[in-house]
Amino acid sequence: MRAMVLAAGLGTRLRPLTLERPKPVVPYGQRPLACVALDALSSLGVREVAMNTHHLAERVQPLLAPHLPTSMRVRYVHEETLLGTGGGLRNAWSLLDDGEPVVVMNADIVFRPDLAGALALHRRLGAVATMVLRPDPQAARFGAVEVDAGGRVRRLLGAPAATGPLRTTMFTGVHVLSPRAFDELPAEGCIVRHAYRRWVDDPAVTVAGFVDDSPWADLGTHRRYLEACLRLAPDVHASASIDAGAQVEDCVVGAGASIGAVRVRRCVVWPGARVDADLQDAIVTREHVVRVG
Repeated sequence: MRAMVLAAGLGTRLRPLTLERPKPVVPYGQRPLACVALDALSSLGVREVAMNTHHLAERVQPLLAPHLPTSMRVRYVHEETLLGTGGGLRNAWSLLDDGEPVVVMNADIVFRPDLAGALALHRRLGAVATMVLRPDPQAARFGAVEVDAGGRVRRLLGAPAATGPLRTTMFTGVHVLSPRAFDELPAEGCIVRHAYRRWVDDPAVTVAGFVDDSPWADLGTHRRYLEACLRLAPDVHASASIDAGAQVEDCVVGAGASIGAVRVRRCVVWPGARVDADLQDAIVTREHVVRVG
C-alpha cells in the first residue's frame, strides 16, 4: 500500500515562521510536523510515500530525511505552480499506482486517526473514496459532511437532498482513494469541490465516511502552533545549551539552541535559535521572535 502526504501549501498564516521553513517541516517537538502523518502511515504498514512540494521545496527533504520512520521511503514531487489537493494527487499518480487503495494525509495537521478502521470500511463498502471525518459542533458553519448509520456519505456542503437521520461531521483532510478515483481527479483544483462533489451527487457511487474521535489540531496560526507544541513541554534537546543562570519553564527547546541567563516561559525555541532576553509565550527561530498575545 502507498500513500500521499500533501505538503505543498504556502503556510501564509504562520509567517514569518514559514519564511524560514515550509510548514510541513516546522518543528513539532523535536521532529518536523510532517512526521505526525508519516508515523501514522508507518503504523499502518505504509512504506512508500509520495509528497508534493512547492514553497521552499529545497528545504523539505534535508530537514525531513533524518526523522523518517524506519524503512519508509518518501519520493518528492515538485509543483512549479500549486495544483491544489486534487491536482496534486493526480500529478503524483505514477508514484502511487500499485492497484491498491491510496491513503492521503495532510503534512500540517496533528492527527493520529484509526487508518486501519477507515481502510476496512472503504473495502467493505466498495467505496470509490472514504473520507475520515470528525465530530464538530460547528460543522454546519464550516463545511458539513453528513453520513448515514451505514457509513455512507449522503450530503456534502448541504447537497443533495436526503431523507433519514444523518450525522453531521467535518472532513479531517485524511481519506482513502480507490485506484479508479484517480481518473476523475482534476488536473488542478480542490478534490472536494471537483471530485467528491460529483461522487456524492451520484447515487450509483459510494463515498464512505469514517468518523474518528481522535484529537485533531490544525496548527495554522501562531497561537495554535504554540499551544500544540507546549502540550509536549517540557522538552529540551540534549544538544541545547542552557546557561546555569537561566530559568526555563514549560518550553520546547530544539537541537543546538542556546538560552542565556534569562527567564523563558511557555516558549518554543527552534533548532539553532538563541534567546538572550526574558520571554513568555513566544516562538523563537534563528531569524525571528514571534510573541503570541
